[in-house]
Amino acid sequence: MKRHAFVATLVACVLSLTPLTTSAAQDTTSKKPLIGAPTFSLLPGGLTTCAVSCDSGDSKTDFNARFQTVIPTATPWLAFVAGLQWGWADTSAHGPIGFFGGIVPIVPLNDLMDGWVSVSIDPLGVTTGPGGKGTNFVLEGAATLNLGAKMMKTVPFLGGFGAYFLVDQQLSRVPRDANGDKDYWNPALVWGAFFQIAPWP
Repeated sequence: MKRHAFVATLVACVLSLTPLTTSAAQDTTSKKPLIGAPTFSLLPGGLTTCAVSCDSGDSKTDFNARFQTVIPTATPWLAFVAGLQWGWADTSAHGPIGFFGGIVPIVPLNDLMDGWVSVSIDPLGVTTGPGGKGTNFVLEGAATLNLGAKMMKTVPFLGGFGAYFLVDQQLSRVPRDANGDKDYWNPALVWGAFFQIAPWP
């Protein structure tokens, strides 16, 4: 009798623990990976220099072909970015420029925008091509208007379409103004459209 009672108690314990084990397994599988799958985008547009202040006083805008990949993380507060841009349409435009660093989304503000607009602060390393001065630290303010995701999600290719506007301020080897003072507000403006090309939206 005691043996039957022991077996019954053991079975009851196992059955009572099974849902907990299953739930724990589900919790484990539902967690986001530390590093997510990258996305790749084309961003044709323009690059404007001397828009705010400049020794020459002349603002200049060139066509800018930009390609970038973004790697999400488990937290909505951080992603990684790397890419290249080049003003290849004009021989007097900027040469190849590489960039890499982080994207720090302003999550509460983005939540208020309900996915229509995304805003972030991006600390970047920016490397120019031959004749440049190596890699500089650039602080970027970024805003994207996610038109495709909100209005054309079911349309092939256009589901990953939108517009972007970047304000890039160089904070290392800061250029000097006409008075010889470091000019900490002489940003380059980068703007245009973006198209996610992989994974296909």
